[in-house]
Amino acid sequence: MNLSKQSNLVLLVVLCAVIGVMATISRGNSSPQDPSSLDRRISLLEQRFYSIESSISRLQQYVAAQRPSVPQPSTNDRDLILMREEIQRLNLRLAEVECGLIKLDERTTPVARRNAAGKSDDPCRQNPDTSVRLSTHP
Repeated sequence: MNLSKQSNLVLLVVLCAVIGVMATISRGNSSPQDPSSLDRRISLLEQRFYSIESSISRLQQYVAAQRPSVPQPSTNDRDLILMREEIQRLNLRLAEVECGLIKLDERTTPVARRNAAGKSDDPCRQNPDTSVRLSTHP
């Protein structure tokens, strides 16, 4: 349960308790009370409610101030993340260019210089006659 719900619950409980006490007092006194006495009691209750409300508000502010703030990545962290992503894209592009160069080399290499089986384990050399496909330019 969050703090505002708890504070509302506390206020409700205190209000019920005060009403119960007032009802008990009014039953105990069979004599009618004058309006000035009732007005004084209502004023006292209002002051107490105001005091309780301000205490709860201060407590909420205190709890909010004590919560640890979520650390925001600094500019340097963001720059590093962007640089890492760019390096990854460049590494991918470089691997594609190297593979294309190997395919061209395989196409221009005489058949006599190729390995005995005529095939290689290198995926770039397996199908030298296929076209070179590069990813879209970043």
